[in-house]
Amino acid sequence: MNEAQDLESFLIELIDTLEAILSSKSARGDPAKSVTYWSCIIEELDALGWHRIAHITQDLSQVQIDLCDAFERKHLLIVQFPPGYPTVPLKLEPLLVPETESELHLLEHGYMTGVLTASQESGLQFAVTQAEKLLDQFQEFWNVMEDIDEKTWVIDPEKPTRTDRMRRCALDPLSPRSIPETRMFGPTASIEPMRTKLFQNAGLWDRTKLPRENLEVLLELPDGFPTPTSVTKDEMNIECGICYSFRFEGQVPDQLCSHTKCQQPFHRVCLYEVTRM
Repeated sequence: MNEAQDLESFLIELIDTLEAILSSKSARGDPAKSVTYWSCIIEELDALGWHRIAHITQDLSQVQIDLCDAFERKHLLIVQFPPGYPTVPLKLEPLLVPETESELHLLEHGYMTGVLTASQESGLQFAVTQAEKLLDQFQEFWNVMEDIDEKTWVIDPEKPTRTDRMRRCALDPLSPRSIPETRMFGPTASIEPMRTKLFQNAGLWDRTKLPRENLEVLLELPDGFPTPTSVTKDEMNIECGICYSFRFEGQVPDQLCSHTKCQQPFHRVCLYEVTRM
């Protein structure tokens, strides 16, 4: 409209543009969408609030919705509107949440792969509400894991995501403050005293405290765990005795030589390759 010299030239340009769009869709074989499709989507987005829309495709077929949990963590819900919507249910991509041992329990309540399965009767607002309820289940779990990430040196995984349950020990996402199953790695002379302390002090575990705080008490670490501010990355990295690197194919050395005078760490895959030669 800004470039058109007059109304007539604007209308001509508009008609040409619309014909080009329709011709392109016809060539691609895109299914026709009814007026109900467009009006229904617009009404649902109006009701949800456009300020919550992070991104929307030009044809309104996919919408990315910002979700914010109780602790101000940002999440993204991706919704796809099929051509037959609202007769055909909308499609929801899984949320980034950890897998739980009670997956079957979630399925019984309508959950599938991290989000509620949409039905023909459920619209956009219903899907958003169910996604927010799903996120609420993992607030305490993410609090625990963020505390570990911020106040310890996490060796593995290198770049944790909200779906990762592992930081050297596994935590139940639905009961993250319970005592975790731990696996200590290192020379026997160093590890055995720590295992003894962990066993003897197990009764001191306090569910009101974060797991990191409890482990520091059980292992009798007055200065706490090593952190990026107290220990350098080179000091934390242990090289594999075969490939002479710390991380190989995304894995860290997790196998130790059984000889007490050696205790050299190795990647499992490196040991496998050596045995094949």
